[in-house]
Amino acid sequence: MAQGFEGSHEFIATADTRLPRLRRSSGSKFGILCYHRVGTEGVPFCSRLEPALFEAQMRYLRKRYRLVPLGQLCRELSGEDQVPPTLAITFDDGYRDLYIYALPVLQKYEIPATIYLIGQCMETGEAPWYDRIFASIAVTPDTSLELEINGLRRFSLNTLPHRFAAAWEVVCYLRSISDTARQRWCAEFERRLQPPVELLQGRMLGWEEVRSMQRDGISFGAHTMNHPAVSRLDPSAFQNEFVFSKQLLENGLGVPVEDFAYPFGRPTDGSTAAQEFLVRAGYRSAVTTIEGFNSPGENPYLLRRLQINDDCSPSLFAFNLSRMFLEASAAHPGVWKSALPDQEAAVAESVRSIS
Repeated sequence: MAQGFEGSHEFIATADTRLPRLRRSSGSKFGILCYHRVGTEGVPFCSRLEPALFEAQMRYLRKRYRLVPLGQLCRELSGEDQVPPTLAITFDDGYRDLYIYALPVLQKYEIPATIYLIGQCMETGEAPWYDRIFASIAVTPDTSLELEINGLRRFSLNTLPHRFAAAWEVVCYLRSISDTARQRWCAEFERRLQPPVELLQGRMLGWEEVRSMQRDGISFGAHTMNHPAVSRLDPSAFQNEFVFSKQLLENGLGVPVEDFAYPFGRPTDGSTAAQEFLVRAGYRSAVTTIEGFNSPGENPYLLRRLQINDDCSPSLFAFNLSRMFLEASAAHPGVWKSALPDQEAAVAESVRSIS
């Protein structure tokens, strides 16, 4: 029943009733799906999507929806043509499992996709900092761990869920402090708990695999150099995170890199200053992980995405897609909830440094 209404109607919250009101919608609806990896072994520990389940999802999408490349979706967002509910598929971070498991499925069902790559991972082959934290805490023989997080905290590591909860709390804390402080904290953490090489080695896409996927029709976007919380960046770091990462990928791929994904992508993870910098740096779009569909005329630097979790059964997957297309999205003004105090004032100086 939901599928029958998702193209022509939407639910909107009203102040005078606890239940949303169904109204006829006008204009096209564009959804963007956000995956991380396809696979169950190694990092990231927080994402373990079974390849068979991913194929079932792609088979359903091919049968049910209009699927387009991200670039086409961006063009149609600025146009006036009416189209049925439309989807673009994206993957964040660039895990090697995408080459092994996702690519054959995407080819089988002729589904275009965009992968957002982290510059430092492409340069070094190392897994990103948050995966290193998860891996270190997962394998340490200690049954408890004391860490400086807004004061000294003692974490129980008696079970694997306890370890994952501790690692996630650490990552959330590091998203809340300046990126300079985050880098210092991570360096000290890795001196104390050396990341397990056997779990982290060979987990990220390399240039050979990326170029092979590009020849098979996969597109690529930038995901910064070091995967910081953008809201915690000093504007002096914008050039490296946004411009150099773009140039690095363009040099490696031989094509313009026009699309960007905010790391983490929640309302506390971005800023107006960074958004304005992306525009001047030559990007055509930037995606968040704020849930909802996108409407014609949407701000292309605040595009919503639906995150697909590893426990999303075929029936739940179908329901979540219909729910996304049926729920009227809140307006975007003021979406960014926090930033460094001097970030807005300093951005003008950083913009001048774009080369």
